[in-house]
Amino acid sequence: MRTKIYFLALLGGLLPYFVSAQGVFPGKESLNGKDYFGLNLNSSIPTRNLEGYWEDYLKTYGKTHSRRGVITMDRANVPTISKEPVEILSQVSSARNISHVFLAVKVGERFVSNFTDSTYTASENFLKDFAAYALARNEVRLAEEYYTEADKNHKTLERDNDRIVKEIERTQKKLEELMRDQETNKADLAGSVIDLENKQKGLEAAKARVPKL
Repeated sequence: MRTKIYFLALLGGLLPYFVSAQGVFPGKESLNGKDYFGLNLNSSIPTRNLEGYWEDYLKTYGKTHSRRGVITMDRANVPTISKEPVEILSQVSSARNISHVFLAVKVGERFVSNFTDSTYTASENFLKDFAAYALARNEVRLAEEYYTEADKNHKTLERDNDRIVKEIERTQKKLEELMRDQETNKADLAGSVIDLENKQKGLEAAKARVPKL
């Protein structure tokens, strides 16, 4: 239990690190055989979980399509980036134990790539908002896992306690039987002593009746 408490405290202390580890930066990625300029997000969250969070996050802006690991949106309604629907292409991958989200956003006829463009800043904030959302979701997942483990441990201890109580009851019942047997045996033993004394007297009397030669 102390180990778990220490681990949870350690986890809490590391949360700022996890936040800072999620950096957003520009980059280029090959999706479905074609190169796209866009933005990258690195995260310490496991890729399998991050991909689920990402797709859930995107679904709040419209319909998503997933094919060969590439998640796309033909008409995403993201008012912070554009008043008009935008096209989104993305992929979640991993390298050297770091999860990676690539996001390409097409506004009008061009993909966002200019650092000084307001749409770039908006897209960057869109990805940063996702990073905060993913962290919150992951904290819930970890808390659920810890709760499930604690609940499992609690139920195991309950079963062990029930088993011990029943064993005590069985042992106590057996002890009571043995104590009754002991009382019966003590009475039998007392009777046996009297019988033994009588038999000894009879033996001595019989010996006394033997004629001396």
